[in-house]
Amino acid sequence: METLIAENIGNPLVLVVLLFLGTFVLEEAAILIAAGLAASGELPASLALAAIASGIIVSDWCLYGLGALAVRSARIARWVSPACIDLGRSLLQRNTLVAGLIARIIPWLLFPIFVASGFLSVGFIRFALVNAAIALIYVLALFYGAFSLSSVLIDWLGGWAWLLGAVLLFAMLWGGRTFAKRYLVEDTPPDV
Repeated sequence: METLIAENIGNPLVLVVLLFLGTFVLEEAAILIAAGLAASGELPASLALAAIASGIIVSDWCLYGLGALAVRSARIARWVSPACIDLGRSLLQRNTLVAGLIARIIPWLLFPIFVASGFLSVGFIRFALVNAAIALIYVLALFYGAFSLSSVLIDWLGGWAWLLGAVLLFAMLWGGRTFAKRYLVEDTPPDV
């Protein structure tokens, strides 16, 4: 994506489309790239923010839709008992806000929670409104935090700020993965 963005600097329409589509792949990276583009003046902040926010909201709806389509499959329906579906539906309907917050705070839970919301037929309007509100707050906080940091780095380092930003992004992704491997992997006893 970085190569496509570099090739299309000066073309705001293409940059907006790339940022929108980038949210379907990796939301956090797309937000950081959008903040960097806005801080460097390549794209107005409002336009970058609109592309990112709308991309995240639409990608959330697509995950919900994926779950809604999966429930129609007879093969998948055989794997999950109706009692489990009813229990899951009641839990998610009562705790839509909590589930949405957990999905944003722990990014690798976003996919299963949002697909499960569709699969369990949690009301789409409720899902869409709650998760759009959470996504907007999340995007605003991350975007403007990254925007401020990018502005300072660009003023301080000039053209080298992009390299430092890429190194910091890599470090965050690697650090998160390392943390997850070390602390979140369950030790399962071997079968006897």
